[in-house]
Amino acid sequence: MKISKYLLISIVLGISLVVAACGPKVEPTPTVDPNAIMTQVAMTVQAEVTQMALLTPSPTTTLPPTATLTPVPIQTLPAAPKTPVSQPTLPFASPDNATWIADVTVPDDKDDKVVTVFWKNETFTKTWKIENTGTTTWDTTYKLVYLDGPVLGETLIVSITSPVKPKNQIEISVPMKAPATLGTVINYWRMMNGKGQFFGDVLYVKFVVGTELEKTVTPNPG
Repeated sequence: MKISKYLLISIVLGISLVVAACGPKVEPTPTVDPNAIMTQVAMTVQAEVTQMALLTPSPTTTLPPTATLTPVPIQTLPAAPKTPVSQPTLPFASPDNATWIADVTVPDDKDDKVVTVFWKNETFTKTWKIENTGTTTWDTTYKLVYLDGPVLGETLIVSITSPVKPKNQIEISVPMKAPATLGTVINYWRMMNGKGQFFGDVLYVKFVVGTELEKTVTPNPG
């Protein structure tokens, strides 16, 4: 029995269709977008760079080197001359001079003890005997001037009233007033010439401002 070729072709096609239907189903390959792939790669690279930056320690800032100071050279002083340098000529000694001779009133002390005692605010007169031991004659421009210590009254200058020749002695007196506080008092005086120059020994008065008992036991010898 002969099979026609058309029938045979139909059978073969049918068998092929059946076999194709029974085989594994092949999914179509999706179309790849190159722009999307490049974007994803760029994001991945950026993330890795950021991670590496966090893990890598920051470089330490290097300070500029400190400038080295150049020492200043020490100057060598010239050697001292072998011959002494001439000294200026000293002025001649003053021709004026005064020397203390005695305390006429209000003796200062005896055996390092003050022997004169005054009441508070008591007035008295201190008198010194001095000698002109210079070579000039003291005229009325010469005076005894308060120098230092507590001020004892209103008189601070006592002028010479008559000429005093060299080697002559005079007594010069100053009215004074004791302070209002208890204790030992001392103040100083000195002669001055007409040019305002002090000269001679420094004169002083020393006494005690005491209580009634002290004044009774030690009466004022002046």
